[in-house]
Amino acid sequence: MDHRSYDKYIIKIAEYGNLTKAAASLGISQPALSSGLTNLETALGFKIFNRKSTPITLTREGELYYDYITRLHVLEEDFRQRIDCCRDKVNLKAVIGGPVAYVESMVTSTVIELSKVHTDYKFDIKCSPLAELIELLSRGEINCFICTSDTIPDNFEKKLVKREKVFLCIPRDNPLNESISDYSIESGNYCEYFDYSVLDGEEFIFLEENQPLYSQMNKFFEDNRITPKNRITVNQVSTALRLSAKGGGISFVSEGALENTDLSRICVYPLPDTISGRSIYVAYDRELSMPVACKDFIHYLIDHKNETIGV
Repeated sequence: MDHRSYDKYIIKIAEYGNLTKAAASLGISQPALSSGLTNLETALGFKIFNRKSTPITLTREGELYYDYITRLHVLEEDFRQRIDCCRDKVNLKAVIGGPVAYVESMVTSTVIELSKVHTDYKFDIKCSPLAELIELLSRGEINCFICTSDTIPDNFEKKLVKREKVFLCIPRDNPLNESISDYSIESGNYCEYFDYSVLDGEEFIFLEENQPLYSQMNKFFEDNRITPKNRITVNQVSTALRLSAKGGGISFVSEGALENTDLSRICVYPLPDTISGRSIYVAYDRELSMPVACKDFIHYLIDHKNETIGV
C-alpha cells in the first residue's frame, strides 16, 4: 500500500475536522474518504483520528503521523527548490522574517546594503511574532528570522548576531529630565548611571510577561527598590516607545527599537549590565537548503554588527 497517496486525505481531515467537508475539498465522496482512511489506519496499525469527537481530532499516534507527513512535505518542497537552483536563479531570492523592531532596523539596513552589492538578489521581508516565525520556518515559507529567544525547535540552528543594550526612555516633558539629563545618550556622560531611586512612584509602560524584557524590568525595580505605577501594558517594545514619545510613561526599550527613531520627544538613558546585554540571533532550519542570498544576509549581519546607540 502506498501510504503517500493518502497524505492529502490526512491533511484535509485535520484541517476541516469533518469527513464530509474534507471529502468535498478533495473532490471525492465521503464514503471513499472514510474507506481510504480506514485502509491507511489498518496498514499502519493505529488509529489516526478519533472519529467520535466533534470536530474529529487526531489521536496521539495521529499527531505524530501528521507531524511526519507535514515535515516530509516541507522536505519535498526543499528538494524541488534545490533542483530549481540547479536550473535557474531561484537561490538568489531570500525570505527573511523578524519582529517589527528588528525588521525596521537590522533587517532593512542589511537588505539595503546587500542589494547595493548584489543587484540580482531579491528579498521578501515578513514581520511576525516569534511563534509565527517558527511556524513559517517549519513550513519552509521563510529562510531565516531574527529573534532574541533561546527557546526554538531543536532542528533549528541559531547564530549570535550581537549583544543588545537596553535603554530607559523618559518623555521629554517629564520634570525628571532636568536633574538627570547629564546621563542621557545626548550628554556624552552616558556611561555614568544616575540615582535610580528618583524613578520610584513614576508612571511606567509595562511589557507583557512573554516579552524577553519583562523579567529584566522586574529585576531592575527590585534591585533599585522602585515601586512603579502602571496603567498601560503592551506586547511590543516598539509600541512602548511610541507611547513614551506621546507622554504615556517611562519605558524600557531595546537598542534595535531605538535605531532610526526620532528622539526629539524622549530622553534616552543607558541601563547597567544587569538589564542590558540581550542576545540577538539569526535562526534557520539546518535541514533545509539555504539560498545564497540568505547565506550572504546572515554573513553580513554577523560581520557588520550594528553599533551601539549614541556612540
